[in-house]
Amino acid sequence: MRRQHTAAALALCAVLQSACSPTPPPAGPSSTAPPQSAAPAASAAPASAPGSAVASAAPAPASNVQVLEEVAGVTAASYEPRGFDKLTASQRAVAYHLAQAALAGDPLFTMQTSRYGWPATQLVMQLLAQKSELDPALRGKLVTFRKMLFLHHGIHDARTGQKLVPSFSRQELEAAAKALKIAIPNDLLAGLFDPKVAPVVTNKTPGKGKDPLVESAANHYEGVSSKDLEKFKEKYELNGRIVKKAGRLVEEIYRAGGDGAQPGVGAAELGRVVKHLEDARALAPAAQQGALRHLIRYLKTGQPDEFTDHDIAWLKQVFPVDYILGFIETYTDVRARKGGFEGLVFIPDPDRDPPLQAVARNAQYFEQKLPWEAKWKRDAFQAPAAAAVIALAATGDGGPFTFGGVNLPNAQALREKYGSKNFVILSTMDTRVALTFDKTVDEFAPAEVRAEIHRCGNAMMLAAVSFHEVTGHGSGKVNPDLKGDPAELLAPYYAALEEGRASRVADWLAGDAKTVELGMLPDAGCARVFPAYTAMMQLTMLKSVPQGDVAEEDHLRAELIAFGWVKDKGAVAAETRDGKTFFVVKDPDAWRRASGELLAELHRIKATGDREALKALVEKYGTRINPAWRDEVLARLKALSLPRNIATIPPMIKPILDADGRVVDATAEQTTSLDAYIAALEKSWADAD
Repeated sequence: MRRQHTAAALALCAVLQSACSPTPPPAGPSSTAPPQSAAPAASAAPASAPGSAVASAAPAPASNVQVLEEVAGVTAASYEPRGFDKLTASQRAVAYHLAQAALAGDPLFTMQTSRYGWPATQLVMQLLAQKSELDPALRGKLVTFRKMLFLHHGIHDARTGQKLVPSFSRQELEAAAKALKIAIPNDLLAGLFDPKVAPVVTNKTPGKGKDPLVESAANHYEGVSSKDLEKFKEKYELNGRIVKKAGRLVEEIYRAGGDGAQPGVGAAELGRVVKHLEDARALAPAAQQGALRHLIRYLKTGQPDEFTDHDIAWLKQVFPVDYILGFIETYTDVRARKGGFEGLVFIPDPDRDPPLQAVARNAQYFEQKLPWEAKWKRDAFQAPAAAAVIALAATGDGGPFTFGGVNLPNAQALREKYGSKNFVILSTMDTRVALTFDKTVDEFAPAEVRAEIHRCGNAMMLAAVSFHEVTGHGSGKVNPDLKGDPAELLAPYYAALEEGRASRVADWLAGDAKTVELGMLPDAGCARVFPAYTAMMQLTMLKSVPQGDVAEEDHLRAELIAFGWVKDKGAVAAETRDGKTFFVVKDPDAWRRASGELLAELHRIKATGDREALKALVEKYGTRINPAWRDEVLARLKALSLPRNIATIPPMIKPILDADGRVVDATAEQTTSLDAYIAALEKSWADAD
């Protein structure tokens, strides 16, 4: 993921495209569908080689994924809170408070996706509060739209960024609001129904003579153009927005207020977050209390130094109940400066943690094996903290289209000095595997590699995410004389570079003998088929642009660059077999060499700040998709009744109180109803008030 003005990002898009970016795979069974449990079992890995640091990876446990319902092309599915019962009562109470903090901040990201997202949500909630007075036909449409607003955090599709189209008309909405004496501002009506108003969240390629900042709906700027910001240095890069008032640029700060600071943007929501964090801190272990103290002060005052101090303390270890919370990723800002609010809470999965820990312990070895120049390899390497986890909460920019992996912090200087923290989010991966994997392989893998991809699939996915996060984003140095963070120097292309760089690290290291030795892959056969697996997923990833041919999303851009580069080297080809397109790896060794050459070039660009070289790569390979291939992929997926976008819905966590009303324990249950989950979310906001 990326933080500050960086873009070291979230996920594994090269390998499991639906596990990473702001929205993943469509729609299948209805809300009446029974629980599904079909995660393909990876073949048992052999015993560790002599001297190996860890036993082989455990197979993925049988999943109990439940499809809740399909909402306008999105399949909402839930999963079990595996491992929650193994926590102590105190740890479960900490988990409850941290999850409540994440839920309390959820509206903030909806406020950030556009100026219309949160007002639209509030309006629909007001109308549905009097649903008995609504016409039944409109009531059903509003219920569906409320779910869409929740899933996408506003009025724009979370993956494509395109504006969602309500199934009701402006006239229907106005008539209902008038009957219930609810006023609707004209600008909100325009935002909802006029296709020319705020058509896309971020527009990196607006066309000649147009300003990306002005053409983007994201609510980080108001009345501000790119030219206005050429010489403006903001103090609150992640947690601020910039507005023009009386001809002057002014920073508005997201902060709750307190400790000498006045309340700022989102003060009410952040006040609720702070309250729950304070409750969590009182019960947390001593090492975690220090990190939470800085986070609380940051959210009160908005001071960036407090967040830096938080990161330094937070990075030291993985806590029994861990979290990501704050203004983190900059995907919705074309300048890659402003962080979207997100809140995630994790507990480790002990069955599949050992191989990830082995990768972390051997990070220095893998660093030296990377194919770029020695001067950019890290020689002083602090083993990164890492964990394979289940998500107990995933809000804001972190859910419900939750990514499969994450590496933080994003600031290059912090990462080099203090190390990094990495989570592989198994609840996301397992859910999507259960719903899509087998049929995807049968449909899109060339026949000659199909059986091996089935056999090795789970292990390859875990290896891909682990290497992407732990040794991908966390790898390498930049030139010491580089004048600024690479994310700033290489904007707006940096996120595509960093996602591609991390995924190419995974591609490269999957072929290293130590990967099998550590148990991350079962055997050399799985390493051999890894390129075919990546190519297959690069083909299916085209579904993420359902209309047009412009690629804006950075994970997709990264994979378009990778495929185009390796294709030009002759190592992969698009072949038509029996009327179907397949991406066929001609020679796995040649594919790995070509991928390694691209990786070396991507890191050279990052290390030297070579913006022109990066721009050329993006423009040559990364801005357009082949619409004929995309249309075919969508048709094949539809024929299989496979989900196109999957939202993973976390469990419901309920407190256990003592006689004095204090939280002393908690329970966690798999969510069985999307309506119930949204109602609980809204209740948490009301209770906080």
